Amino acid sequence: MRAFPLPAVAIFALAFAFSSHAAEKPRSAQGTQNQLKKVWTNDDLDQLRSRGLISIVGPQANQVASPAATAIATAPSEPVFPVYSSKLEDPEWYAQRAADLQAELDIRESALQQQLTALALAADRITQPGLSLDESNAGVTPAAGVAVLEAQVQEVQSELDELSDLARQNGIPPGDLRS
Repeated sequence: MRAFPLPAVAIFALAFAFSSHAAEKPRSAQGTQNQLKKVWTNDDLDQLRSRGLISIVGPQANQVASPAATAIATAPSEPVFPVYSSKLEDPEWYAQRAADLQAELDIRESALQQQLTALALAADRITQPGLSLDESNAGVTPAAGVAVLEAQVQEVQSELDELSDLARQNGIPPGDLRS
C-alpha cells in the first residue's frame, strides 16, 4: 500500500505559515512600560553635561557676544568681512544665486537648441539611425519636446528676473548679479 505524503506536507506548510505570521507581529515593549520616565529640564543640563551626555556648540545663552567684543577678539591681520542681518542684503549671495541660475539657463538653452537642430535635420531626412533609450526624452512628440524645453528655459529666465527684482528691492546694484 502506498502512503500519500499530502497530510505531512500540509501540516508542515501550515506550521511554517503560522510561525512566519507570528514573527511578523509587533511585540509589545514589556520592559519599558514598567520603568519610570524622566523629563529633562534646563536645570538638569549641568547633570547631563557632567556625564558627557550633552554638548553645546557655540556661545552659551549667558555669554552674548557684543559686536565690540567680537571686533576686539579678531586679530588686526585677519580680513574683516561685512556682516549682514539677512542673506537678502548680501551681494555675494545674489551673485552666487545668479551664477547658478545662469548655468542652469545655459544648459536648458543648449538642450532646446539641440532639439531644434534635430527637428531641422529630421525635416531634411537626416536622422539618427535609432532611438537612444538611455537618454531622457523631452516630450512624447518632437513638437511637445520643444514646448517642454521652451517652458523650462522660460522658468529659469523668470527665476533670474525675480532674483533681479529682489536685489533691486534690497538695494543691491545690478552689476553685482552679473559678476
